[in-house]
Amino acid sequence: MSGFDITRSRPLRTPNPDFAEKIRDSFEHNGVVKTLGGRLIKVEAGFVEVHLPFSQGAAQQHGFFHGGMVATVADTASGFAGYSVCDVDEECLSAEFKVNFLAPARGELLIGRGSIIKDGRTLIIAQAVVSVVRDGEEIACAFMLHTLARTRHVKSGEKNDKQ
Repeated sequence: MSGFDITRSRPLRTPNPDFAEKIRDSFEHNGVVKTLGGRLIKVEAGFVEVHLPFSQGAAQQHGFFHGGMVATVADTASGFAGYSVCDVDEECLSAEFKVNFLAPARGELLIGRGSIIKDGRTLIIAQAVVSVVRDGEEIACAFMLHTLARTRHVKSGEKNDKQ
């Protein structure tokens, strides 16, 4: 696992023994990342890795990955890491995040690695480090600090008409 490491005051809880299946199923409903060719690479308790290949659909006007795509990969990786600490009938939704861009996202692949910092009763604090692969070298290009709110299960893939 790369990125910030914090000593936990208590062990990481994974109350849903099928969290990996839940994450993989939910990832299949992630329209923007799936449409652009994103892949779920690794799922562990408190950790998720997501890859997104470069395409014109993910680019900005200078030929780099768009900053919104970098943030999307970070949000996806750390958000799904949050799912691993949720109860069976629970999910988490972004409440807030901050992204620091460290280097231009110029390359052929984005790699987002999300992990849990703290799993609280109502909020989950997570992080993501996003790297870009350029000419075979992995370069950190962004860091996200992510606050997720626990919520009752939201049915993935179904339209919510009560907006």
